Amino acid sequence: MKVFLRILLGLGLTGILAAGGLVAWAWTEDRPPEGSQTARFRIAAGEPLATTAQRLAEARLVRNPLVFRWLYQVWQGDGAFPSGTFEVPGNQSARDLAAWFRHAKPLEVRVTIPEGWTATKIARLLEEKQVVSARAFLTVVTHPVLIGSLGQGLSSLEGRLFPDTYLFPVDTPAEEVARRIVLASIVEREYRDPSEASVIASVFANRLEKGIPLASCATIEYILTELLGRPHPKRIFFVHTQIPSPYNTYLNKGLPPGPIANPGLTALKAAFEPAQTNYLYFVVSDPIRGSHTFSSNYSQHEQAREAYLNTFVTKG
Repeated sequence: MKVFLRILLGLGLTGILAAGGLVAWAWTEDRPPEGSQTARFRIAAGEPLATTAQRLAEARLVRNPLVFRWLYQVWQGDGAFPSGTFEVPGNQSARDLAAWFRHAKPLEVRVTIPEGWTATKIARLLEEKQVVSARAFLTVVTHPVLIGSLGQGLSSLEGRLFPDTYLFPVDTPAEEVARRIVLASIVEREYRDPSEASVIASVFANRLEKGIPLASCATIEYILTELLGRPHPKRIFFVHTQIPSPYNTYLNKGLPPGPIANPGLTALKAAFEPAQTNYLYFVVSDPIRGSHTFSSNYSQHEQAREAYLNTFVTKG
């Protein structure tokens, strides 16, 4: 019995010493790495935490990727970092940097595109503002295959960027600049309550990812009023959704050929940073406020649509 107790005490002492050693090691590895300096750091959408931690270590922003990863998971869980380009502060402990990333916002740049500018001038401006390289942007706006993925019936996006002031994340891929502006124009015509813009954008982003037609009434309104010159409809009926047009997002998958409106900052921000949801449908619930009911399956959507009855109000 005494021998057994001595064994237990020995094991307990060993465990205490091991735990103490682990704590001492973690404390040492928590310190800022030597030569750490503030640096611009880009994180791709969906990048695993382990990959991000390893790259932070390679950039001398953390000393040990394992310690940083553990500290981040303590507060944030297993989710990946928000995507974008960040100005990461240097000379930070792993603990402080993990806390910083919890609330970090990607760098953004405000770009004003004047009226009458060609795609070449816009490309140079976007490169100057560090949004995207001029060559990459021009490749997108003139490449038939890439243009085909944005919509139908176009061989160039020349003239399809509306003059306005846009807010872009730094280092945005060229294809995303074109796609997000088209998406933002749809969001602009769909939302009325600014707090819902990013949720509406998430519905369209989820549909695009799943290969489901966007089925946006705003694109039907665009066809009726801008392409066919008809009065603004009070309601969209089934017959309207069958009009043959590359802008008809009920008949065609993917984005339409170009913007259907001049997107403002709220819609652009929503298109570049959609909310994280599993919603695939939305319908107006309060025609006065312009709020919506969002659903993740068609059965829920049908119930919400029936509840709405005949009070549909479009954004003016």
